[in-house]
Order: sequence, then structure tokens, then C-alpha cells
Amino acid sequence: MGGAFSNVGEDPDDAQASIISSVIFGSKPKTAAELRDEKYCGFLIGLDKVLEEWKKGKLRNQEALMHADYYMEKIQEVGRVDASRAKEILASKGVDDKRRLFLQQAYQELKKACGQRVPQFDDNGMHRQDSHWLKQACC
Repeated sequence: MGGAFSNVGEDPDDAQASIISSVIFGSKPKTAAELRDEKYCGFLIGLDKVLEEWKKGKLRNQEALMHADYYMEKIQEVGRVDASRAKEILASKGVDDKRRLFLQQAYQELKKACGQRVPQFDDNGMHRQDSHWLKQACC
């Protein structure tokens, strides 16, 4: 990706869809940062659904792990987001601080259930090793 779409997490198709939508509906086009925040939140919502289904017993451990790791990878690929905007978007989708803590704990439980290294998070929800996905949206 080059030119106007050089930042991580920006997708020319998303930007083009935003421009088309603004022309049709007369709204202001979304910035690349806004699109990135929405993409991040979409992935977090996907992770929430996977972990919820796993907790309900509707997904087996390995299947849930495959999907959860996919969303975690995508969240990390998005990169930095505007924390306050992400919190606002997530709150509108029913994902508040308490729910984000659930996601953190459920992901740890899933990793443990699958015999994998359990990620450790600090008191602020920050992944201690190599992930910064929670810090961006909840701190």
C-alpha cells in the first residue's frame, strides 16, 4: 500500500466506500483514522462473539482458538487507534470496560484450555509481552 494509504490498517476499499457513501448520502467522508478505529472495533466485536460462543459451549476449544487468534492477529495488524473514539464505538455495541475485562480473561482461559502459553496482562489491560490491543481501546 502506498501513497494516500500508507498507514497500517488502512484499506483503499474502505476509504473508497466511505467516499462513495458520502457522495450518495451527503455526509462527510470518514478519515483514515476513523476507518481504522471502526475496523479495530469490528475485530474486537468478532473476538467477543467467538469467546461468547466458546463460553456457551457452542465452539470446541481448538475451533474457538483458531477464530480468536485470527481476530487477535487482525487487531494487532490495525495498529494504533484513538482510544476515546474506540471506547465510544465499542460502548455503542455493548462492549464496555467490564466486557473488555471478560474478553481478556476468556482469551486467557481459552489459551490455557488449549495448552498454549497464556498471555499476561498488566493492571491496565496491557499485554505484557508483545500485544498492545487492549491498551488502545480500554486505557
